[in-house]
Amino acid sequence: MKSGVVAGRRAISISDAFAETLVVAVFASALSMLHKGFVFGIENNVFHLPIVAGLYDEPQYHDDAFIQSLRHFSSGVWLLLNNYERHFGQSQSLFFVLAYLSRLLSFVGFLCCASLVGIVDRRDKIVFSLVLCFTSFLEGDSYAGTGGLFLNYFTHSEIANGTILLAIYFAAKGRFTAATIAAGVTFFINAFMACWLVPPLALIAVSLLARRRATIGAICSQTLVGLVPCLLLAMPVLNNIVGNSEFGKPLDFDFVNYLHQYFAGHVLIDSIPIKEILSLAAVTLLGAVALYWFGAAARELQAAYCGVILLYAIGIAVPFITSAPVVLNLHLLRSSTIIHLLTALATAALATNWLRDDKAPTFLPGCLIVVLMSLGDLAFSLCIPIILSAYFTQVSNPSDTSSRRIPGYLVFAVALMIVWPWSILQNIRFNRLFAESVQEWTDVGNWVRTSTPPTAMFLVPSRPRIGGMSEAAISDLMLSRTAIFEFVSHRRIWVDYKRGAAAMWTPSYYRIWRARLTEVEGLNSLDQRLAYARRNGIGYVIDRCNPALAPSDAIFRTERLCVFQAVAQDRDAVGGDRGRPEIVGARVPTNDTPTR
Repeated sequence: MKSGVVAGRRAISISDAFAETLVVAVFASALSMLHKGFVFGIENNVFHLPIVAGLYDEPQYHDDAFIQSLRHFSSGVWLLLNNYERHFGQSQSLFFVLAYLSRLLSFVGFLCCASLVGIVDRRDKIVFSLVLCFTSFLEGDSYAGTGGLFLNYFTHSEIANGTILLAIYFAAKGRFTAATIAAGVTFFINAFMACWLVPPLALIAVSLLARRRATIGAICSQTLVGLVPCLLLAMPVLNNIVGNSEFGKPLDFDFVNYLHQYFAGHVLIDSIPIKEILSLAAVTLLGAVALYWFGAAARELQAAYCGVILLYAIGIAVPFITSAPVVLNLHLLRSSTIIHLLTALATAALATNWLRDDKAPTFLPGCLIVVLMSLGDLAFSLCIPIILSAYFTQVSNPSDTSSRRIPGYLVFAVALMIVWPWSILQNIRFNRLFAESVQEWTDVGNWVRTSTPPTAMFLVPSRPRIGGMSEAAISDLMLSRTAIFEFVSHRRIWVDYKRGAAAMWTPSYYRIWRARLTEVEGLNSLDQRLAYARRNGIGYVIDRCNPALAPSDAIFRTERLCVFQAVAQDRDAVGGDRGRPEIVGARVPTNDTPTR
């Protein structure tokens, strides 16, 4: 019942059953994408889409500090995709394909690591992947660090989740050349995430040495061989980092204070709510318990897990020792991502192991784990006492197995027919709110591109002050996300809260961002925003439409967004009829439209 159950199951190498693993991963990734959904042009795409569109090469952006800073957004993914839209178009299809391939790489990494603890049969791989598809703590961001896991949009960092899992797998198999190359690929994708690999890979090496499964000479020689392609992969990113004229220069502002003003959740533990910390503690404890159950069969995974926990502990301590940006920008608390990944891996593998035999005492607990992992909030934490109970309680096999089989299948049926479909519907509903906002901003952007001068500047809505998580409040928050607007319109934005991240790699932008954001967030009415725009030479103001305004007050509107002219423009330069507003996508409100 304990680790001996899996100890005799031979962990296979990636080449032995690669085709089978890949096929399972292909279908699992498709199901996972169906579950989570996909939206183009949201959240961190505000940094990616200007690169894909090559906006920093357009004349109207020659003095735009934020857009120019993106030349040093140092990920090899975006270095490759620079100006993609101009040459090939279809960026939305590209992002969808990349999101799918990112998810596929994660499932390949999961399945390879699962083979280390006996998940080698086709049925086991299918069950294991199915459980992962609906694991609640793999959705969205990690606790107490906000690292991306299974997201509803594409961003480069999530590709690295798969390469991190593969690096751990190769190291656990004693293949340090491949592990070092995987680390190099990770560096190409996201440099600081590659740095996170050092403690887990080092402790895996120590574990192998302690068990006499490797020698120091073999580990060092293999690592040195792998360093050659690793460095080649890292060179484009390093060259871009060093090529930044602001790299290494002393700051003229308090970096820790800036993190508090922008977002400190990747770096500073005192900025994270206690609920988040407790939730991560629950995830960590679950992973520890699940890995402990496997015993010696999971020794290298246990070592990697200890390495990640050590890394996170270092991340807690570092800000109390130094405020150097080069250190804090490693975002060590964000490494909670790997804690989530390894916990999901171990718990799903444990559940799969227990579901093999419906006559075994662990069948019903295994079914309960599947359901609890699928439920939201902290329901997964109930898996901890279930696993501990199974570990410390020796149950003989009674002759009457129906007392376990029937309830077990009923529990599994609840997951299959109620919990999982409900989770999909909830994600569809959430993504619909994003998609509606993206469509409105796309409509505004298309009109702006054809009806305003290329040099026009826009003041966009500031972050709404919301006091709850109602659908209306969430919808209003999503409407403040302007990532798609600049990509579609090719027009400049005065300031946006999310752009403050650029100060991490271009510190000179901090003063501009902070001054403008402080001024804009102090404006409490449309009249104040229009007056501010006139004082600063901003041609247009985009704001949430107010039913009290006359339709003629806006020069263009969608259902919720209105465009106002603040500074007079040459009518011939912009075109269009200024006599009345154009209305795109306006619909008669229905009962299911969120009230505001």
